[in-house]
Amino acid sequence: MREAKYWIKVLLATLGLFVLTILLLYLYTSRSNPASPGHKEITIKVIIPDEEPQEFAISTDALTLRQALEEKELIKGSESSYGFYITEVNGRRANEQKQEWWCITKGGENVNIGIDLINIQDKDTYELTLMEGY
Repeated sequence: MREAKYWIKVLLATLGLFVLTILLLYLYTSRSNPASPGHKEITIKVIIPDEEPQEFAISTDALTLRQALEEKELIKGSESSYGFYITEVNGRRANEQKQEWWCITKGGENVNIGIDLINIQDKDTYELTLMEGY
């Protein structure tokens, strides 16, 4: 009987920690990346090594960066178990043989969430940089 009570306490404590972790993660992402409904003007810079950077002004009502870029047909990609994976930006496809991939930054700072979760705000500037090497 004592052993059963012990395992019930362990299970409840583990479940409580899991729920607390999910709640804190939700609060962190919603506060640091709030959604902004309505019309927005954003700037996208496409940076490819050894080429002139390209800049695009996008006017949109989209909530996320992915929605805005897909509206303008600026990106292509595929769904993976980790979310949407960008394979092409403005016609430039990342070469997997060279370990190329697209890095998303905002104002020069790495964005550590997927493109599906990046809520855009009016006047935001994002950079899509072609990187080489994993």
